[in-house]
Amino acid sequence: MELLDNVVNLISKMQRALKMKDSVTVSIFAGLLGTLAMDTSNLMFWRKGKTEALYGHIAGSIFVNPFRLNQRKNFWLGQIMHLITGAVLAYPLTIILKKTGKDNILLKGAFFGAVTWEFIYGIGQRFSVFATKPRFTKTHYAELFNNIIYGVTTAQALVSFSEPSMFPDRKNKTQTNLNTQKNIVQPIYADVNANEENTVFM
Repeated sequence: MELLDNVVNLISKMQRALKMKDSVTVSIFAGLLGTLAMDTSNLMFWRKGKTEALYGHIAGSIFVNPFRLNQRKNFWLGQIMHLITGAVLAYPLTIILKKTGKDNILLKGAFFGAVTWEFIYGIGQRFSVFATKPRFTKTHYAELFNNIIYGVTTAQALVSFSEPSMFPDRKNKTQTNLNTQKNIVQPIYADVNANEENTVFM
């Protein structure tokens, strides 16, 4: 319990210390965090035999033949490319959140992660961008889950480590506008003045 409290306190301190105003900087930082979370999930699946390759293997296969990916230098070449790709992909998510607000952040992040899986992993496999060829369906499901982890973590990191003004809360903004409109006294206009109206009713 004490360890959990320490972790929560550490994250809170990081959030206060790392509030960023620049959208590119916070995108790179959040993208790297999302990629590391994705790699952690990928490593757990790999150790349990639920996936056939690590992302260093997959990305590295763009540069070298798969049989050479067991060499550490080639694996880390792929891992570096994978981290850079994750950092770059966070910027489109930043733009989406700026346009739509930070409400339903986890759903937006999960959907974004699924879309990145479809385009980068799916199309990459379809057009042989990657030399590695998974043989089992479980690998594809694992990669989809990993990409959803990436999207959720990146989206949450974007909101947590950026200035509050960077991503507007559309839900609260709409509610504020409605409350403001209720408090405004609307003038009532009549076709006749008050004296003529009183005369008519008398």
